[in-house]
Amino acid sequence: MEFKDPFLATSIGSFPHYDEKEVFHLIQREFPDIPFLPQFPKRSFFEGMIAQYSEGFPALKVDATEKRLWVDTSSGFEDEVERFFQLIETKDLSPFRISEDYARGLLILKDLAQEDIKKRIKYVKVQVTGPITFGLSLTDQERKPIFFDSTLREILIHHLSFKAQWLEKTIHDFLPEIPTILFFDEPVLSAIGSAFSGLNQEEVIFSLNECFKAVKGLKGIHCCGNTDWSLLLSTKLDILSFDAYGYLENLSLFPKELEAFLKKGGILAWGIVPTSEEILKEDAQSLLKRFEKGVETLTKEGIDPILLTRAILTPSCGMGSLSIELAERVCDLTAEVSKRLRGMSSSLIIKP
Repeated sequence: MEFKDPFLATSIGSFPHYDEKEVFHLIQREFPDIPFLPQFPKRSFFEGMIAQYSEGFPALKVDATEKRLWVDTSSGFEDEVERFFQLIETKDLSPFRISEDYARGLLILKDLAQEDIKKRIKYVKVQVTGPITFGLSLTDQERKPIFFDSTLREILIHHLSFKAQWLEKTIHDFLPEIPTILFFDEPVLSAIGSAFSGLNQEEVIFSLNECFKAVKGLKGIHCCGNTDWSLLLSTKLDILSFDAYGYLENLSLFPKELEAFLKKGGILAWGIVPTSEEILKEDAQSLLKRFEKGVETLTKEGIDPILLTRAILTPSCGMGSLSIELAERVCDLTAEVSKRLRGMSSSLIIKP
């Protein structure tokens, strides 16, 4: 899918709010070009990063009081596995729906489908927890991460792939002509290369690529920490979403891989607006200068400056842990930086 709209703004997903209507209005005001489906983890345990996409997983146990999920393989698991793979064979998406109890943010689609709002939209963005983060966070009854069990890993890849397909279909039911962007959120990938990760890189790449196969629109990875960027850039992603505020220098250590990704049509989603107390030190002008400095850093490493116009602007991470006041400031500044970049000549931003 060709990307024609540089420097548009979108966001990562989570908000600290309890009232979804407040957030819907905020999204429509600040992110009219690439609105997104918000998440409300403070309001409900079921909107947390793992719980939100766990609905329907085989042998899943839920203790909402203790805010705990796990997979029980101790009894009847083989029957659950058989039923799951029979279900996969039918290719029916309805068993993978995400109910409103798990995602009140889906209600925004009714608002976005209004004619006066819809005419501004260029993409709709949604996010799914990635297979590595999901598989290392969800455990069995012995508290062993399910990613390390080959059967459960295969199940989770299918499970998340069908969740992604269901979300894309649901968006197109409301907005049939508008393309989608789907990020697989992978904060756990910041552990790759550490002594504690225990991850096989081939399994990581395979798991991500299998999930990407399910996505018809633009697909990306969001990682809000430092990681082995060469590994992510070797996958079949269209968009790399990264914390440009904190980790631009780290990404610049992989210029060959980055330029190859951009030459294939890849897009960088610059998380240039911090989602921490650092936001109090910044304004639109300081963040604009930070973006320009980031571009300068990459061009000094040999990246073709023209390729860096393939850019989306975002906050550095989700905002679920912030105060409402700070989250709204993050949104305001992200929108303002995007507006200023789009109002400038590309030659002023991207200097050869």
